[in-house]
Amino acid sequence: MASLLSHLLEKTDYKLAAVSFGPTRRIISAYSDRISTVVIPEKWRATREGLCACRDIVNEWKPDIVHVHGTEEAYGLLSARGMITYPVVISLQGLVGPYSEWYHYFGNNRINEIIRMHRWLEIPALRGELISFLKFRMKAKREQEIITNNKYFIGRTAWDRAYVHALNPSAVYYYGGEILRKPFWNNHWRLENIHRHRIIFTNAGHPRKGTDLLLRSAKLLLTDYPDLQIRIAGNISKRNGYGRYIRRKFQKFGNNVFELGPLNAEQMAEELSTSHIFVSPSFIDNSPNAVCEAQLIGMPVISTYTGGVPSLIDDGHTGLFIPTGDAPMLAAKIREVFKNDELAIGLGNSAREVAVRRHDPDKIIFDTIATYKDILKEKA
Repeated sequence: MASLLSHLLEKTDYKLAAVSFGPTRRIISAYSDRISTVVIPEKWRATREGLCACRDIVNEWKPDIVHVHGTEEAYGLLSARGMITYPVVISLQGLVGPYSEWYHYFGNNRINEIIRMHRWLEIPALRGELISFLKFRMKAKREQEIITNNKYFIGRTAWDRAYVHALNPSAVYYYGGEILRKPFWNNHWRLENIHRHRIIFTNAGHPRKGTDLLLRSAKLLLTDYPDLQIRIAGNISKRNGYGRYIRRKFQKFGNNVFELGPLNAEQMAEELSTSHIFVSPSFIDNSPNAVCEAQLIGMPVISTYTGGVPSLIDDGHTGLFIPTGDAPMLAAKIREVFKNDELAIGLGNSAREVAVRRHDPDKIIFDTIATYKDILKEKA
């Protein structure tokens, strides 16, 4: 969203406002360079008070159009419940409904493994992954209301389009690409610069992302590749049960698994450009930016065939697919890339060529403005 705002400020003379929840005790607002920013107290998130605060901000600002990013939060209820009368378009990010299915949320973990993901006090204290799952199910009901009772949507995969039209056959759907950050344009994967047999992976802090799947495939690879490195970027809690659970698994691999912690764009681009393969073993995803960033860097990508990812990868051309949850197949595909430099280079070059077109900022801004104008024209 920040990238989109930045380019809209640069390419248009629009006045913009950005509203979000954040760590503040009262509503805070500021104005600079044609953009107003408003932060609403985090404790109001998903409450009637928070929605009313958003409504009042919109009515005070009197925008031509309201652009809501994502269906995960409550913002889309403003128009779904008739709290505001201004035209609203909703960009689809993740999709809570399918994400909240048990077999997607926990992957192929057995119930005893799910119990091990919890500290003994978490469930009585209404915390942990099982409680998060129940909360996610509640969010799914809210998302269904948002999609059913809004009209205009921006998406970027065949999967999110199908999901919207299944819930709301009369919805108007526009394609809208994602603007990626500059470091992923400036770095380029080259075989001579990489650490061989190094795999980069992100977002291990949730069972849906398939960390267990990657670790099971690593076991199958270690005999042939004792120098295998799995480098994991992103935040993993040091306090909750799942964070402790997954770290215990890391420890079994010793120096073959490295936890990098949260990385900024420059650091992530550097990691991608010096790793051998990017792997996305997720059980469900719509359009993961991490896959897009790896493709833009120009590196070989292996992903599960799930959700909206088939709209990003042409199997054998811009990446490789595996069946969801299939550790032996993931190990086989990784081995295939490790052994075949020509394949690795070809996959990376083709991915970058497609990603450059898909994430072209000028094209995305042109499409976004065209979407706004089309909605305003129809409303008028």
